[in-house]
Amino acid sequence: MIELLKMCGYETPEIESELPRIQKAFNKVGIDATDIERGKQRLRKYYDIELKGLRKVLRLCMKELVNALLIRDETNKKIIYGFMSPGIDLLGSALVSKSRDVFSVYHCWAFHIVVGCIFGKVEPIIEEAEKKWLKAGIVAHCANIKTLVGPITTGLFPKPDLLVTAGFMCETAPKTINLLQELYGIPGWYIDTCQDRESNEYPEPSDRIAGMIAHSLRRLTGRIQEVTGFEITDDMLLEVMNAKYKLEMALHRLRELVRKTDPLPFSPTHENIWMCLNSLTLGIDGYTEAAEAINLLFEELQEKVAKGIGVVEKGAPRVMALLPAGQTDPRMEHLACEVGIAIIALDTGLGIRSTKQSEDPYMKYAMVAQQGTMALPLLARVPLIIEGCKRFNVDGVIDRYHVGCRTVSGDALIIEEAIKKELGIPVLTLEWENFDPRAYNEEQLKSRFEIFKAMMKKRHA
Repeated sequence: MIELLKMCGYETPEIESELPRIQKAFNKVGIDATDIERGKQRLRKYYDIELKGLRKVLRLCMKELVNALLIRDETNKKIIYGFMSPGIDLLGSALVSKSRDVFSVYHCWAFHIVVGCIFGKVEPIIEEAEKKWLKAGIVAHCANIKTLVGPITTGLFPKPDLLVTAGFMCETAPKTINLLQELYGIPGWYIDTCQDRESNEYPEPSDRIAGMIAHSLRRLTGRIQEVTGFEITDDMLLEVMNAKYKLEMALHRLRELVRKTDPLPFSPTHENIWMCLNSLTLGIDGYTEAAEAINLLFEELQEKVAKGIGVVEKGAPRVMALLPAGQTDPRMEHLACEVGIAIIALDTGLGIRSTKQSEDPYMKYAMVAQQGTMALPLLARVPLIIEGCKRFNVDGVIDRYHVGCRTVSGDALIIEEAIKKELGIPVLTLEWENFDPRAYNEEQLKSRFEIFKAMMKKRHA
């Protein structure tokens, strides 16, 4: 246990004080000595844990999960959960920065990384959810929903005082929260959104839609204040946004280094950790700590770049992958490196820049939230992906689509056709489950990666 915690960035004094709590949290999840050994092996295999900056980031993920599992045992704080609800990380960070009586977490990011990626133990949780109303099977229902339902309905995570979701990208999340409210008495709340933008409204964000998001977020703030008895002011949110901006800029600089370097200096398995880090409820001090960790990692990677050290050979085909990295399983991204394919970027990092400004923190957030590729409809998403392919000068695209998600599964073939027509580069279209490791078939995927690599090599020659 102590060795694993050191691999996850814990220092000796903190291990001595926190070990009983961490052991108690692990016992709740069913993590035993065998799982600890497997976790150490997976950390060494899939992540560059020799880099101190990365270890510091892993510690933040581990720390949030342990706190979330034990919060009801240790305190009587009010608990706010967010699920598929952009904006809750900012509201939650404002709460935990200023109040000692509230705990907030953006479900299930830290759970995915620690229980899924590190320990490889998320399948039993998914199967528990399938014993409820969710259909069994790899893609019958999105496994992200299952990683919420399983832990809450089995008592692994305590029932929150408020569970918040939105319809930005997922129509199943509000339905799930409604069922949890009806069956388990968990109070729910929905952030209103819409995506009915006209083609002439691009590239600037729609004032109409941004105004709706901002209004709904303000209503959410009012509801949180009723539940917690704590006021969230605009100044608090602006302070949090400024702190988080430093983290976002540090991550941007790190990604730019990775994109521009040949050979690829850093495994794409780390992308799911950056997604998690950007969604943790860190508070102002936590964002500062996270930004410092990423800046340290950037310096460590620069040393690797100077020595020409990479995770694939120099000149390996460079590709963009669509959608986030596997949230609970790093094996696909790791396999790509083993085959000799450098995933240098994801389309989730693309977005439309706006010239509009606002001093209202809710409008400021809403104008950015509707400009990222994950929140954009196909009309805007396709040209954004093509522009990204040109900018990063990629040799191909891995057009993976989360088959359990109706929002993106219908886009895959249209995106493939557009890229081939506009750029003429190879596209590997993959049916994929972003949250369920049971869907992974290494032999089949390796064969398809090898063919894809050969196509890119042939075209390049």
